[in-house]
Amino acid sequence: MNTQTLHIPLRIVFYREDGSWVAHCLEFDLVGSGVTKNEAAGSLLEIIAIQVEDSLQHDNPANLFFPAPGKYFEMFARGTKSDKTIGEAKLQFEHLIIDDVQAREFSDSDSDLEYAAN
Repeated sequence: MNTQTLHIPLRIVFYREDGSWVAHCLEFDLVGSGVTKNEAAGSLLEIIAIQVEDSLQHDNPANLFFPAPGKYFEMFARGTKSDKTIGEAKLQFEHLIIDDVQAREFSDSDSDLEYAAN
C-alpha cells in the first residue's frame, strides 16, 4: 500500500432489526449489532478494525471499499443525527486514520421507505 496516510470519513446508520440495534457502516458494508446502540457501535468498530488491519497487512486496499447497498444510504439520508458516542470515535492505523464518523438513526416508522425492514 502507498506509504501516504489516508484519512477516511465513515457514515453509519443505526436501525432496529429483530429486537436488536444494528450499526451499519456504509463505506465498508460492515455491521455490528447489540442490545443497545452503544453495543452495536462497539461491535462495529471492532469489525472495522479487523477489516482495516487485514487489508493493510495484505496490501489489499480494494478489500476496504465495498459500499453497502443503496437502501442503506437512503436510510442514512432519511435518518436523524444519532448521539455523539460513535461520532467521537477515532481509529488509527499505520497508514490510515478514521477520524470523521457521521452517525444517524433510522426508524422505518418515521418514513415511507417500505423495504427498510427487509
